[in-house]
Amino acid sequence: MAKELVESRRTRYTRQAMSDALIDLLRERPLSGITVKALCERADVNRSTFYAHYDSIEELLRDIEDDAMAWVTGALDRITARPDPTDIEDDILRICQYIAGNRNHLQVLMSQKAGIDFPERLLGLIYSRRAVTDRMGAGRADPAEASRRTHFVVSGSIGLIRHWMDTDLQDSPEAVAHTICTMTMPATMTMPGTAHLPTTPIAAD
Repeated sequence: MAKELVESRRTRYTRQAMSDALIDLLRERPLSGITVKALCERADVNRSTFYAHYDSIEELLRDIEDDAMAWVTGALDRITARPDPTDIEDDILRICQYIAGNRNHLQVLMSQKAGIDFPERLLGLIYSRRAVTDRMGAGRADPAEASRRTHFVVSGSIGLIRHWMDTDLQDSPEAVAHTICTMTMPATMTMPGTAHLPTTPIAAD
C-alpha cells in the first residue's frame, strides 16, 4: 500500500508524474526490467522523493491498479443500486468513457505488459458482486443457463474492451457500450433508446 502522506497538490502531481512514467516504461519493457533510477529519470524526480511515496516499483504499480479498481467498484455499486436491471446503459457508457479518458494507463494494465494481475482482479471483482452477475442472468429459470450466460457476458465484455484498447479505441465509447448492453440484457428484454447510438471514432490522446 502506498505510504500515507498529507495530500496536497504537489503530492498529487508527484504521484501522477511517477504513475505516468511507469506506464510509459511498461510500454517499452517488462516490469522486471524497470529500475527506480529509470523511473525517477523519466518522472524527473529524485530517488528520495520516490521512496517517500513508495517502497518499490511493484507498490507503485499496485497503487495505479487500486485507483482503477476503486473507480470500477463505484461503477458496479451504481449498477446494483438501480431498481430496474435493464436500466444500466448510462452506467456502462460511463465505464467506457472512463476507459477512453484513461486509455494510456488502462491499455497497459489490461495487456500482458504489466502481467496478468489486473485483469484477474477485475474479473474477481465482477464475479464477487452477486447482484451484478444475477442481473446478467436475469430471466433465466434454469440456474445452469443463467450461470453460462453470466460467464459469457463477463468474459465477452472484458474481451471486447481489451480488443477495443488493442485497436487504439477506434470505436466510440457509445458504440462499445451499446454492444455490451445488448449482450448483457437477457434475450427477453430490449433496451429502449439504443438503436441509433453514434459510432464515430473518438480522437486519439
